[in-house]
Amino acid sequence: AELVSKLVPTKRGGILTQVRLLLARSWRQVRRDKATNLVRLNTSLFSALLFGSIFYKLPFTQVSIQDRMGLLQVSCINAAMTALTKTLNAFPKEATIVGRERAKKLYNVGPYFASKLLAELPISAVFPAVFGAVIYPMAGLNKEVSRFLQFLGIVTLESFTSASLGLAVGSVAPSTEAAMAIGPSVMVLFIVFGGYYVNSETPPKLFSWIPKVSLIKHGFEAACINEFSGLKFDVKEDGDLATGRQVLDRLGFKEDSLRSAVLWQSRILMFNYLFTYQVLKNRRPKFQRLEDPTQKISIVESLEDADEAPSIHSKGEEALKPDTKPYINKAPIKRKKHEKVN
Repeated sequence: AELVSKLVPTKRGGILTQVRLLLARSWRQVRRDKATNLVRLNTSLFSALLFGSIFYKLPFTQVSIQDRMGLLQVSCINAAMTALTKTLNAFPKEATIVGRERAKKLYNVGPYFASKLLAELPISAVFPAVFGAVIYPMAGLNKEVSRFLQFLGIVTLESFTSASLGLAVGSVAPSTEAAMAIGPSVMVLFIVFGGYYVNSETPPKLFSWIPKVSLIKHGFEAACINEFSGLKFDVKEDGDLATGRQVLDRLGFKEDSLRSAVLWQSRILMFNYLFTYQVLKNRRPKFQRLEDPTQKISIVESLEDADEAPSIHSKGEEALKPDTKPYINKAPIKRKKHEKVN
């Protein structure tokens, strides 16, 4: 025990000191990673310009209803996949380093995780915000300023929630390769039950729980409510959808459930954070207990002395061994009285 205490430091700073130092280190790492941040920014701009060109200045015809839903779905998927891929590629490696530093008792999981989120979330919010700020006016979505700001908040929250999913998967995956295989598979399932391909009110009973935990579904629902509420479309034939409320009813969304969708997204976000924290906390480093070398030497010497000394068990075994010598009757011989002894 004394040897372990000499090898591993037992003193560490307080919680505030740990947060301060870890936050400074995390912020330096974010600032140094300029190449990755520049690539993410260019990717967001390119995706926004590409999708904005495809869905440029959407009219209010019946065909534009499907185009608007497709654009909103693509916006949610783009924000989610970009954040998920980045997190899955980086966090498993970082978790390994954190495990080594925890083995040296440098800090606790709580200060590390809080510092990581505080340093990365502001930078991570820039990329979905840039994407939304470019694609929204290009596609000619709802003209109200409040709707535009809400759209930016929805795609940013979608990015945060997807990154939290990447943290949860990365915390349990044994390697980066395994995390990159698990994460997209889960996301594809969330996309299928995201409200665009399968109606959120009529999923198969076996999979009825998936829309409730699908971050794509809640992001898409919030974006649709934000866009279609109050809109009116051109009607030419019977059965055409005249208002945005009718569009929401067909999708299975309620016009007044924007807050509910955002709350569900926030619950998924917090669950992923708590799950990641608990997994990191339970993955404590384990080491083999070291013994005092002098005590080990004394034990070896005592064993050698015991081998040289006669064993009690060996004596007992000799006593129990049968006599292998031929039997000789040593009883006195009785002679008759008339016999003479020479």
